[in-house]
Amino acid sequence: MTKISKRSLDFHSGDEVIAEIKRLQEGGYVQNKNWNLTQICEHLDVIMTGGMEGFGFRLPRILRATVMKWMIARMLRQRKMSSAPTLDRLKPKSPDGPDDPGVIDHCIETIHRAKAFDGSMKDYPFIDDMTPEMWRQFMWVHTAHHLGFLAPK
Repeated sequence: MTKISKRSLDFHSGDEVIAEIKRLQEGGYVQNKNWNLTQICEHLDVIMTGGMEGFGFRLPRILRATVMKWMIARMLRQRKMSSAPTLDRLKPKSPDGPDDPGVIDHCIETIHRAKAFDGSMKDYPFIDDMTPEMWRQFMWVHTAHHLGFLAPK
């Protein structure tokens, strides 16, 4: 794996995210961290689907109301996020190696769903009072974070 610096990306719509995924898929990329495009797409799919359908867990209320509320507000304000450990259940299961077009296409379908999502966020596990539009912007910031580790060839 050739080391490159992380790209600074800032997506404001699902269409921008999809365009970047397709650009990386079609033109190739250099991987700068642990996950390839398939693994990133699998992770993004799990995160977005969980936001729309539920994760089956919630952080304790005190964390949602304090630390996580502050962190998410900061990420949305700065339009970037730092690397942090990923919960095992949210890590990709796809192996290293060639990309899997099926996983990538499924992620793109999920992004289309997220673009139109207007459901309840009352059980969102990381923060209370999340609106669907705040959630979408958080998803685009999260996506930019991960895709920033892949540089187009």
